[in-house]
Amino acid sequence: MILKLLLYASFSFIFLSFLSVYWKFIRSSKRIYDTLQSQGIPSEPFVPIVGQLSELRRRREHGQLLEYHQELTKKHGLIYLFWLGPYSRLVIQEPDLIADVVGRTSAQNYMKPVDLGLRLKPIIGIHNLFVSNGTEHERARKMLNPAFHFTNLRSMVSIMTYQTQKSIDTLLESSSAINLAIEFNNLTLSIIASSAFGKSFETMTNAREIVVHGFTEVLSAISYRASRMITFFPIVSQLPFWKKNIVDKGTRDVNNFVDQIITDRRQDRSESLCASADLLDLLLSAVDTQGQPFTDQEIKDQALTFVFAGHETTSNLMIWVIYELMTNPSVYRACQDEVDRILPDGMIPTYEHLNELHTIEAVLQETLRLYPPAPFFIRQCIKEQTIGATTDHPFRIPEGTIVLTNVYAVHRRSEYWSRPNEFDYTRWLRDPVTNLKPKLAHPFCYLPFAAGPRNCIGQNFASLEAKVILAMLVQQCHFQLEPGQKIVPEIRLTMRPKYGLLAKITRRR
Repeated sequence: MILKLLLYASFSFIFLSFLSVYWKFIRSSKRIYDTLQSQGIPSEPFVPIVGQLSELRRRREHGQLLEYHQELTKKHGLIYLFWLGPYSRLVIQEPDLIADVVGRTSAQNYMKPVDLGLRLKPIIGIHNLFVSNGTEHERARKMLNPAFHFTNLRSMVSIMTYQTQKSIDTLLESSSAINLAIEFNNLTLSIIASSAFGKSFETMTNAREIVVHGFTEVLSAISYRASRMITFFPIVSQLPFWKKNIVDKGTRDVNNFVDQIITDRRQDRSESLCASADLLDLLLSAVDTQGQPFTDQEIKDQALTFVFAGHETTSNLMIWVIYELMTNPSVYRACQDEVDRILPDGMIPTYEHLNELHTIEAVLQETLRLYPPAPFFIRQCIKEQTIGATTDHPFRIPEGTIVLTNVYAVHRRSEYWSRPNEFDYTRWLRDPVTNLKPKLAHPFCYLPFAAGPRNCIGQNFASLEAKVILAMLVQQCHFQLEPGQKIVPEIRLTMRPKYGLLAKITRRR
């Protein structure tokens, strides 16, 4: 009798588990596939649960993810469907369609996908601008907008110049080739962490090692687990395998570190390094329209997100821009000439100087075009919508569809960019009379920081930081590319050189 009950319970568990998987992953995915295919949207084969995950993982490991999407575009056109495991990805590469998805009039029909939050929860939590949705996101965005007002950013320039000078002094001590990917990652991490956490980051024992581990090794482990669908199934994800120990230890260390920093600031045991309030001060003092502040968990998640997103994207931008300067001597000289004129005799840049660096600004914008830090961004449809009404082929996006915008491809479309694969910073130079930037061919053809109500809140911080770093590097250093390197982009959440970037650095004479 007991054996029968155990067999019945086991059978019931297996049946309910299968039913849950079928309903959550197979049935909903097939509905999306059928709806889009019936409207003429081409698709890779619908394979329940796994989709094209194995091919995507193989291409990613070989640094061929961008080539894979180019192949799919050649095969299917500018709109197509593929499957990241059980989750749909409807790829769009038309600015008009992108506007219909992320523009202010339609953004309420979309949210950040659930699977993105599942993947990043261990490292940045869920109560932050990056993965939160609905009223929580709207409330936090309004509370945090003042933190990135130019008056606050202006006070952070001194941190940027101080950390950059420290990094340059270290770089110039080496007589052998240096991996710029590592050095720039450390530099941008120091800048954003100092801007967020103040003196605590500079004085706490092992602070840098804790944060570097948390945002490098843990992110790599999370990517490994996600590509094998481990994070999609709660029971499986809790098993002590597949680099779970790396995720757990890194997450625990980073969370304890940030908890201590928040406690120290609340008890006046730490202070800002800025001339005025830093990001942590602003998080602690922000209130919503009802006068309610962030909870401690929200403060921690938001702070972790600033550090995570703020160092990774700018670090990659600096790697690619120095690579372009080393391979384009005339562009390099143009930057040097401008810096020498605006910042003579080794002058440290101020906020006012940065506004005069138009060539530096143009070079950074062209780098963002060719190497967008986030080459893809995604939104999940939560209310069925028809997009493409102004095109020849409007179609309905069913609820649940995850839409992927291929920013990398849009930035290289010949319809919107002359000589799209050529590095031409002059396309961004301001008019010498009006001081205005050139007008884009389409409002949604340039998306380095996404677009719409969920664009990157820290884009002005990142732009200012990149100007400081590039101006000081060009002013003081000469970079020479180490020959024989294989430079291929690796895509995780961001785009970086898969094998780093080696260069010899000497003091500029």
